[in-house]
Amino acid sequence: LQEQYPDDKFEAILRRPAPREMPEWRMKCLDCPGKLYNSGPGDTLQNYEVHLRNRQHRLRVNARLTQAP
Repeated sequence: LQEQYPDDKFEAILRRPAPREMPEWRMKCLDCPGKLYNSGPGDTLQNYEVHLRNRQHRLRVNARLTQAP
């Protein structure tokens, strides 16, 4: 994903819900504070890719890039 969206900042976070449940990966958008996205459907990142193409997200990324020295 980082190759497709080189200007976007995000990180993968492993969520451990309960002792006997399977851990889940979530994506955290560093350009949009407070946003966590579940992987899916299945083991894909389609939910997060929708966010990366979102107009508000693109505006935040572009604003950060134009403010960079």
